[in-house]
Amino acid sequence: MSAHALERRSFIPRPQNEGAIQSLATFLQTTQAEQGSQTAYLVSPTGERQEVPTEIFNLLSYIVDALSEGKGVNVMPVNAKLTTQQAADHLGISRPTLVKLLEQGEIPFTKVGRHRRVTLEDLIEYERSANEVGRQRLRDLTQEASTDGTYFEHPDTSKTR
Repeated sequence: MSAHALERRSFIPRPQNEGAIQSLATFLQTTQAEQGSQTAYLVSPTGERQEVPTEIFNLLSYIVDALSEGKGVNVMPVNAKLTTQQAADHLGISRPTLVKLLEQGEIPFTKVGRHRRVTLEDLIEYERSANEVGRQRLRDLTQEASTDGTYFEHPDTSKTR
């Protein structure tokens, strides 16, 4: 694989391609529902066929769907090193909040000179872990409310107004 294939790529839909993208999105949505155990193929301009693994077909469908909604798509390898601003944007938090998480050891990072770098892989792992912690807290609160008999009670909101 060439070196340029591992670089970050951004795609922003162009207005002149809107019709073709919409058509492809409709095609993929329709065929994905019918796919089941069928194999998808990619056909080159010369007519050569190559089997497309289900994961790649689903990823292609996701990308085309986002493009059809006018959203840009950014593709990068999981080992890509991001700046703190890029990492914060990925998580949807402020850069100072991200820096606090880094300094607390919540997310691994490396330093290049005085600049911190975070891998996309570590951000994805942090998101997964944080989501699992949140789900466990919700399960615990639900269990507690169920045990003490307050699960179906509505909070009195008149006191907070």
